[in-house]
Amino acid sequence: MVITNPVDVITSIYQEVTGLPKNHVIGTGTLLDSARMKRAVASRLGLDPRSVTGYNLGEHGNSQFTAWSTVRVLGKPVTEIAAARGLDLAELDHEAKVGGHTVFRGKKYTNYGVSTSAVKLAVAIMSNSLTEMPVSNFREEYGIYLSYPAVVGNDGVVEQLQLDLTPEELEKLQASADFIKQKYAESKEALQ
Repeated sequence: MVITNPVDVITSIYQEVTGLPKNHVIGTGTLLDSARMKRAVASRLGLDPRSVTGYNLGEHGNSQFTAWSTVRVLGKPVTEIAAARGLDLAELDHEAKVGGHTVFRGKKYTNYGVSTSAVKLAVAIMSNSLTEMPVSNFREEYGIYLSYPAVVGNDGVVEQLQLDLTPEELEKLQASADFIKQKYAESKEALQ
């Protein structure tokens, strides 16, 4: 289990160095970012964040994005609710993305959020809970570790989900994967 930033790159390096099966090496990925997105959406709608489902995908970093096609509020697509209530989805996406910077400016560190995500991931692994979560896992179609929902248990990633993303979201995910690959290549070069 990897929690060190840049988590997707470090997860890739850790798997390569250890030689462990790819499904046994998992990073916290966008667990925290997805939680921040849910909090932002719920806050705007005056709801509990547990009433919001959905994912931030890609890199745990600047190239991540909220896959709005996956976000539902009280069982309804958030895009419908946003249109009816005048919510700015781009603003909410930005809020999720910069949440860590906001916390850092306030207290000069961001340990509690990632710690909570790490504990959630560790509990899923140790208890074999088979929990669906957006973790950094190796995606064959992108050839790199990135955040995408997977079912996690004591055998690591036991199943990878396949989301029905929009063409725009697929482009964003590819761009994020390309960014991670670039940083991975740069890190490997620096280590040699």
